[in-house]
Amino acid sequence: MNPVAALDAFLRARQLDAPHITGLVIALSAGPDSYALLCAAKQLASVLGFRLRAVHVHHGLHPDADSWALLAEQQAAAWQVPLQVLRVQVPVQASIENAARRARYDAIAALMSESEALLLAHHQDDQAETLLLRLMRGAGVQGLAAMREQSLWRSSNAQLPAMLRWRPWLGQSRQAVTHWRNSVSELAVVQDPANADPRFDRSLLRHQLLPLLQQRWPQASQLLARSGQQLAQQADALNELSDKLLQQLSDDGKTLNIHELNALSDASRQAAIARWLQRKGAPTLPHRYWPRVKGELLQARADAQPQLAWAGWSLRRYRERLYLRHDELIKDLPAPTCWSNPLEPIEWAGRMWSLNELCPHLSKNDPLLDKPWRIAPRSGGERFSKHSISLKNWCQEQGIPPWQRDRLICIWAGEKVVAVHLMADEA
Repeated sequence: MNPVAALDAFLRARQLDAPHITGLVIALSAGPDSYALLCAAKQLASVLGFRLRAVHVHHGLHPDADSWALLAEQQAAAWQVPLQVLRVQVPVQASIENAARRARYDAIAALMSESEALLLAHHQDDQAETLLLRLMRGAGVQGLAAMREQSLWRSSNAQLPAMLRWRPWLGQSRQAVTHWRNSVSELAVVQDPANADPRFDRSLLRHQLLPLLQQRWPQASQLLARSGQQLAQQADALNELSDKLLQQLSDDGKTLNIHELNALSDASRQAAIARWLQRKGAPTLPHRYWPRVKGELLQARADAQPQLAWAGWSLRRYRERLYLRHDELIKDLPAPTCWSNPLEPIEWAGRMWSLNELCPHLSKNDPLLDKPWRIAPRSGGERFSKHSISLKNWCQEQGIPPWQRDRLICIWAGEKVVAVHLMADEA
């Protein structure tokens, strides 16, 4: 099956299982593979009823970045495909490759609609390289599943929706893609010098390790990609089993039962927690952290409140429950505000506040409405008039963890706290 036939079969299958996707966005780097995908998609999109456009991300990391963007514009114009060039700032981090990838996907996700999928030109050789890279990083089953034909990109920016990514050419070799592209177009493509620089892990694998493997095993890339596919199937099966286990471990849908976790084997416990983190959108927990999960969180004293933080997230324990918090999303609450007319909704702290929601049993003739109303974060020492109890004791009765209590909002009528609202911060 040639690349066009492979793309055609892939897109027809997606029309059956994802009929809401009616638009395709090509991630066009102007390199040989993404340009080939542009050519193939242009031949098929209108026939299959898909809208088609392309996007080029300008990272500004290479002296020739401007000329690459210009070449992408020429490629898209040659095939009459609308193109948008996005300029992004890549933060300085230890891994510039990872930072650039995150910046690239976040920028694209910001302009995608819910009816569009991002088409990526990764092929069989890319898959083999990815599997080898993850092996060298000590990845487990989930990591060794490598790239999926269909996946979601979830940004660390919670304001961005998840972006659907499609990789139709994971079964196509680089040679097949190159041969087909050369048969339909002689237009120039970008040859990024970083792809030949052995200082980069992927380049080292591509130009030194894989050729060596292929001397002994000519089908090395195909075999490695096949292993990745089988590992993906095993990872999916493990996820299904873990999902069933999580139904027993999480009776509230938000936290995990410590006692039930400790009753599991180490392998089952780790699989369940890892799946829970994945479903919550948290980054993978580093391998070295797993002994700490068991020793510091699950086997801590019953009255302890330990936490384990990584990559802007934290696992926390309170009253025999395991909590997950996305710490980077927690924003400081604004200053208190007067609510001059509580009968009218008011906007504060990024949401609308309504008396009917906060005090549904308060009548419109209640004397409290004659008092000055205000909305304010908890500062400590307040008493909840509705329950004639200190807010601290009320939190304990309600089982609200200590780290959430600073997210309590008090609704004041004069000198009385008449309602309390907890600003959600759990993942």
